[in-house]
Amino acid sequence: MAQSPGRISLAPARGTLSVFEIALLVLCLVLVVAPIPQNLQDIIVLTFLWAGLATAWNIAGGYTGLISFGHAAFFGIGAYTSTILLVRMNVTPWVGIWCGGLLAAFCGAILAVICVRLRGPFFILSTLAAAEVIRIAALNWSSLTGGPEGLAISPAADPVNMVFASKHAYLALMLGYLLLSYALTKLIDGSRYGYYLFAARDDEDAASAAGVNPLAVRTVALMLSAALTGIGGSLFAQYFLYLDPTFVISPEVSFQFALLPAVGGLGTAIGPVLGSFLITPMSELLRSYLGSKVAGLHLAIYSALLIVVVLYFPSGIAGALSGLSRRKGGKS
Repeated sequence: MAQSPGRISLAPARGTLSVFEIALLVLCLVLVVAPIPQNLQDIIVLTFLWAGLATAWNIAGGYTGLISFGHAAFFGIGAYTSTILLVRMNVTPWVGIWCGGLLAAFCGAILAVICVRLRGPFFILSTLAAAEVIRIAALNWSSLTGGPEGLAISPAADPVNMVFASKHAYLALMLGYLLLSYALTKLIDGSRYGYYLFAARDDEDAASAAGVNPLAVRTVALMLSAALTGIGGSLFAQYFLYLDPTFVISPEVSFQFALLPAVGGLGTAIGPVLGSFLITPMSELLRSYLGSKVAGLHLAIYSALLIVVVLYFPSGIAGALSGLSRRKGGKS
């Protein structure tokens, strides 16, 4: 149930700002400026980036029910657009990042018009196929994308080219992206358009009878999700300074987009953030400490923890927090 307007709740709730969200924001700001070892800064950068990307995916997959396993296509489109503009035409990524987002949104609109009428596994397979088409194009259009060898960005520090010597700059940049994705999600969450999305997701026939155009609202949602994912792809390229099409446009990346909201809480604003804050550091730390010692052990532990979360928190971490808050409210 949504909280009354103007009220600040304890746990995250639709249409309101919670104490938990404010505290999490303060923690993120502290992490940006705190003197943290560089290896941990890398993990925090990736956590912020994946949280923003998962939030973008959730707009289509969680709010609209368009479970996409092809969002790596939009991720790659954004990454390659800004990088090609920089490497081939010397266009600053501060401009290229928005070009990548717009191109990804355009491709999202095309995918929506063609595939959004499909249901269940048929839509999922169509998104996988679309991502595979983009991956094959990136691998074979060597004159533009660099082909299998990929594209490299000059590592020389230059703020104009969005290349920084300090990790703190990247932390601030990725946090800004996360806040952009989260703010847009919160606006949708408590708006009339958000309820249209939920109506189209839960019962398309009833939504149509009530005057909602499911195709229109889903198309806009997929465009916005694709645009934010494209922006995240550009930031990924600027952080790693290299694009490998076999990774950037891969099913594994798309699965990661879907996994984080599922763990954190599908169809909630805070869920993808909580999923990334739990899964990304755990994955990176396990890989760092166990990957080189016992091959595959970090993946086994990682998978076991995921199974525990899914079994005991079927509504995700956000659902567990909401349930805990309701129980405390009932007792008081």
